[in-house]
Amino acid sequence: MQNKFKISWSPKSHFYSLKEKKSMMKLLDSSKPLSGGEWLNKFENKFLKFINCKGKAYAVTSGASAIELAASVLKLKPSDEIIVPSHTYCASALPFTRYSAKLKWVDINKDDFTIDVNHLNKIITKKTKAIVAVHLYGLPCAIDKIKKICIKKNIVLIEDCAQALGSKIKDKYVGTFGDMSIFSFQQQKNMTTLGEGGMLIVNNKKYQKYILGLRHNGHRPYPNKTHYWLPAMVNVYEDLEGVTPFNFPMTEIQACVGFHLLDRVKNLNNMRNERAKKIIDSLKEFKFIKFQNVKKDFYNCYHLLPAYIDRKIKNFSRDKLIDIMSKKYGIQLIIQYHPLDKYHLFKKYRKGNNKLKNTYNFYNNMFSIPNHVWMSNKQFQYLILSFKKELKKIKYFEK
Repeated sequence: MQNKFKISWSPKSHFYSLKEKKSMMKLLDSSKPLSGGEWLNKFENKFLKFINCKGKAYAVTSGASAIELAASVLKLKPSDEIIVPSHTYCASALPFTRYSAKLKWVDINKDDFTIDVNHLNKIITKKTKAIVAVHLYGLPCAIDKIKKICIKKNIVLIEDCAQALGSKIKDKYVGTFGDMSIFSFQQQKNMTTLGEGGMLIVNNKKYQKYILGLRHNGHRPYPNKTHYWLPAMVNVYEDLEGVTPFNFPMTEIQACVGFHLLDRVKNLNNMRNERAKKIIDSLKEFKFIKFQNVKKDFYNCYHLLPAYIDRKIKNFSRDKLIDIMSKKYGIQLIIQYHPLDKYHLFKKYRKGNNKLKNTYNFYNNMFSIPNHVWMSNKQFQYLILSFKKELKKIKYFEK
């Protein structure tokens, strides 16, 4: 029987406004196409403006589909190496295995849980084809430093922004640094296009010409056809160089709601950001609990709120805390992410890979705290007070 929590970890990310619902219903009641129509173009163009990007945008079925498309245009060989953090969601790595490339795992920093640039430099070789730089939990990684490395060594930079829509360094948004970048609109993300959806941004013109054909079985979206009487198949005119097209187009309904949600996503992000900061500030007296260190000029959209216990305490552990918060207070905490190098699926990439000390230490001691817009103010206060009540016992015991 499933537990009923007073505060669950993460339901769907937000409600839909009356304006968004009316716009969707208007489309459904019209004779306009439900795939490859005008809303697709409108959403893609508005998304580019939102992140202030001069590249090309391609709306797709999911963030995983976006990174699949990115992997498909790299023309990977079995000798090519792709560097990915072991601490991330599996979709960041999966597509590259389908093209027989070798995965190499990079460690994370202890202070912000994103890519350790020093470790990254140590594992780059002449065979390194691409680096997947993950902006994890909503916090930008050291993407400016990683970009410099990629330019110097002629390595393709793919930004995984699945959890970081709206996050930025100074005034530059994530998704605008890499050759390609991906976003996710899955149901738990800060913005969701009806449960699933994604966006591929291609800043490198070298790869742009392939994506339209690869996204939808070789078809162009209808509004992109300049000569309506000609066949819709892109690969009649453009060589896809042996890459088999996919069927990843976003629906018009999803694009319609995504278009309107872009007007609200900054407010939704700020709500998460403010609540996360209140939780962090409320628990700062407990020195054994560490949160992501957000550097100056970094904006964290706080898709998630991870923390970890940074020391050994007698008769206390992360798992015990999760159990107590669940059974005693009805608050659901979860653990993220099982290190990818330990997945059975990726076992052939273990040999010769470097040890990932910070990744394992973090995984063994981390927990993720509910931080979503569905919590009422009463629930939010209950969350904080419950944590403080329980952690004070640990603080006293630690003395």
